[in-house]
Amino acid sequence: MSVQPWEPPIARLTGALEQIAGRLEGLDRRVDGIDRRLDGFEQRMERRFELIDHRFEQVDSRFAQVDSRFAQVDSRFAQVDARFAQVDAKFTWLIGIVIGTWITTMLAILLHR
Repeated sequence: MSVQPWEPPIARLTGALEQIAGRLEGLDRRVDGIDRRLDGFEQRMERRFELIDHRFEQVDSRFAQVDSRFAQVDSRFAQVDARFAQVDAKFTWLIGIVIGTWITTMLAILLHR
C-alpha cells in the first residue's frame, strides 16, 4: 500500500475540519455577541428592578403616612363621639327637668281648683 491513495481523503478531511473550525469560530463570535447583549439586558433589567423596588418603598412609606393620618382622624372622631355623648347626657337631664317641670305645672293647674 502506498501513501498516495490516502492523501486526497486526508486532504479533504483536513479541509473539512478547517471549515468546521472556521464555522465554530463564527458561532463562538455570535454566541459571545449574544452573551454581551444578554449581559447588557440583564444589567438594564437589574437597574429597572432597582428603580421599581425604590418606587415600591416610596409607595409603602406613603401608605404608612396615610395609615397614620387615618389613625389621627379616628382618634379625633372618638373625641367628637365622647363630646356628643356628654352633650347627649346633659340634654337628657335637661329634657327630664323640662318634662318634670311641665308635669308639675300641669298638676298644679289641674289640682288647684
